[in-house]
Amino acid sequence: MEVIKNPTTIKLLSKQIILACDEYLSLKLSEQKLKELMLYYASNHGNKLFKGHNLNPTVLNRIGKKRAELVEHTL
Repeated sequence: MEVIKNPTTIKLLSKQIILACDEYLSLKLSEQKLKELMLYYASNHGNKLFKGHNLNPTVLNRIGKKRAELVEHTL
C-alpha cells in the first residue's frame, strides 16, 4: 500500500486516512501498520487532523463516522 506520509492539505490527509482504513478493513494492512500511520499523522500533522481534542470537522465529514471511530480507537 502506498500512502503519502506528509499530505499538504486536510483533504489529502482525509483521502490517505480513507485509503489506510479501507486497506485495514479488507485485511491488506495490519493493525500495527495502521496504528503507526495514525500515530505519525497525529504527531506530525496534528494541526490538520485535530481541532482541539476532537477530529477536525473537515476530516470527520470526509472520512465518515465508521472510519472516524476506527481512527479514534487506533489513537
